[in-house]
Formats: sequence, C-alpha cells, structure tokens
Amino acid sequence: MRGAVLEARDDRQRRLEAAWQNAGRGGYPTVLFLSTNIPGPDKFLPGSTALLETALRGLRASIGLEMHRAGSDRLGPYRIAFTRALPWAAKQACMQIETSGAAARLLDIDVYEPSGIQMDRRAVQASPRPCLLCAESAQDCIRLGRHALAELQRNAVDRLRPLVPGISRLVPQYLAEALVKGALLELQVTPKPGLVDAQDSGSHRDLTYANMAASANLLAAYFAEILQLFAAQNALNAYVEAGIQAEQRMFQAIQANAHKGYIFLSGLVLLAACECDGHAPQLRSTLAHLARRFFDHFDPAPGTTLRHREALGGIKAEAEQGLPCLFEHGLPRYLEVLHAGWSTEDAQFYLMAILMQQVEDTTTIRRCGQEGLTRLRQDGARLQELLERRQPVVPWLSHLNEDYQRLGMTMGGVADCMALTFALTFALTFALTLGPSKP
Repeated sequence: MRGAVLEARDDRQRRLEAAWQNAGRGGYPTVLFLSTNIPGPDKFLPGSTALLETALRGLRASIGLEMHRAGSDRLGPYRIAFTRALPWAAKQACMQIETSGAAARLLDIDVYEPSGIQMDRRAVQASPRPCLLCAESAQDCIRLGRHALAELQRNAVDRLRPLVPGISRLVPQYLAEALVKGALLELQVTPKPGLVDAQDSGSHRDLTYANMAASANLLAAYFAEILQLFAAQNALNAYVEAGIQAEQRMFQAIQANAHKGYIFLSGLVLLAACECDGHAPQLRSTLAHLARRFFDHFDPAPGTTLRHREALGGIKAEAEQGLPCLFEHGLPRYLEVLHAGWSTEDAQFYLMAILMQQVEDTTTIRRCGQEGLTRLRQDGARLQELLERRQPVVPWLSHLNEDYQRLGMTMGGVADCMALTFALTFALTFALTLGPSKP
C-alpha cells in the first residue's frame, strides 16, 4: 500500500511537470492542481468527485479555466487545469473556493507558475489552513497527532454528505416496476465487454438482445408475486419458491440463463423494501438480515458450488453484508457523477468501471479463473481513468469486447449490480417527485 501511494505521488509529479511545460507553450501564466485531502486510506468517499466538479465550476466562473487532465489514483481523484489569471489572483480565487462551505475544507488547490514555482498561502499573506476538528493549524495537529483517525474520517464523511444524493423512502410497488426497468436499461448500455448489448451477444452464444429483453419483462410477474406474498405474510420458503418459479419461466421462455443472479438479488432487495416499509436507511440492514436467514436454510452443501470450491465470498458474502458493491460503491458513485453533470452515457460507463473493480464476479472466475478477475479489475481502473480524463471510451470498449469474446470472458455479477443501481435510481427519482416523506 505504501509503495502504491509513493508511486501515485511520483506519477502526479510527472504529470504536473508535463502540465507546466504545456502551459508555458500555450502562454498560460498559471497551472492549477485540484485534489482532495481526505484522512484515512479511502480517498474515494462518496461526494469527493462532486466536490472537485463543484470547485471547477466555481473557478470557471471566477477566473476561467481550460482543463488539462482529469484523473484518479491511490490518493484519490484530481484535476489539472490552466487559467489566464495571474498566479496571485488565481490563488485568491482558490482560497475563496476552499472556504466556501464545510465540504470545501477537504479541497486542496495548488497554484503554480509554468516554471514550477508554487504560489502558496504565505505568498499572499494568508494564515495556515485550520484543522478539520479544531481552530489550530492542520499541520500542527497532524504532526502532534492531536486527533484520532476515526474521528477525522467521520468528520470528512459528514462534510461530504450534502453532496451525495440519497433516498429517504422507497415505495415497494414502484420499486417492483423500477427493477424491471433497471434490467432493461442495463441491457441497453452499449458496448459492454463480454455481455449482451445492442451491438452483439458478447461472450454469450446462447443469448441475444431479444431473448434478454424477453427475460427481463418476465420479471414483472415475479415481483408482483413477492408483493402479494408479503401482503399475505408468507414465510421465507414461499419467496424462495417464487424465485424458483421465476427461473423456470425464464428457462421455458428462452432456454437459457439470462437473469438467474438478478432474480435472487432483485427479489432480496424488493422483499427488504417491503419488510422495512420503504424506509431506505433501513434497507441495507434488512437486506443483510434476510440474506443470512436465506443462506442459513438454503445454502448448497459445501463443495457443490464454485463459491465453496474456490473459497470465494461471492454473492453470499455480498448479500450478507447488505450489498456493499451496490450501496457503498455503485449507487453513490453513479449518482455523484450524474449530479456533477456528466452525460447519461458516461455516467453509465463510469458505474460499470467502478463495479468492475469491486464485484467478486464468479461468472468471470468460472470462465477465466482468478486471472480473469484480476484482468477485470485492471480494465475497470483503465475505464475509470479514461472517463475521468474525458476521453472517448466507446472505441476502447468495443476493442475490449472483442478481447473478452476471444477469451470467453464475461461479467454477469457486474451486470446484475448495474441493473440494481439503475433500478434504485429510478426509485429515487420517483421518491423525489413525492416530496418529503412523512414520519
């Protein structure tokens, strides 16, 4: 971990040096390096990217900017930009942005001349930045270890929370509709390496766009049955039977497995929403409790599944922890970039990039082993980097799709989490149109 951090710092320095040269050739007097100063190992707290984008909008309005690079590494997201404003004026504007709100305290905006000389706070006769938790100098508090890391981390999360759109209440009946829409939208995202999309069937020779769409539309009957079973206060085994029947309808209709994993996960999400009466803050804990109940009674015997044979956490661990890939990574990061003004297509690809790096995708491992999962992680990181640099990604994804087809590689778990993210986003949009929920 320490080596990766040092490597990231060295890489940032190299990119800064290249930016200084480009700024000088372009006649720009000032280079800005925007990053976040988040305590602890997790430099990608929800809201961090939105914070940078908000700062960029403010600086564009005050001094004008030309973006040079958008990237991310082990130290978090960062942006490099040029401005025609003189360094001292740019520094004044940046300090105003850094004090524009609670979250802005987590910004770190460095100002340089093209020669590499930094315009620091002393150059404009400004006092050192205060600590996150007290009025003392931040550098002094860090040096003396005045505050516990956990306390600093909680403070950072609290500061960023207003930048993260959230769901206060879900309507189970509408969530049922949204879960179908989510599966259909995931299918439409194109290109998706190794997966069925509007372009081709990826690595799934037994599937087509048409039968995937037919399978998704069959889900409506399954979700309606879950709502009916809950209204009748049925036991858990009745929901398990409903899931089995949903799988049977899928196989009878298309003679293939299109949405088996999604049937389990989406049914779990919908039942959890019913049990917590739509209170979104309770959704994850309710879902995790349901998953533990399910696997206590219906887990296959050890040695009979890839998860058991390869000692993987897989869908079991993910569900029993309340779907962290969805609630801690996919959904907040997707909402964050949408909120920051990204195009719908880029936001969808960004979601895919995040999930490729987070999901322990057993379909990938089944086809290509642990080496396939490593490749999936690396490709997700590359896709994220291209998007954050505002580079076109469709040609690269199309080439990756050809590579995955050659390897027979796919990522069904990523697809399922994408569909769930889209579904909850639809549910969020509907909840917002209802206004504040009543206690």
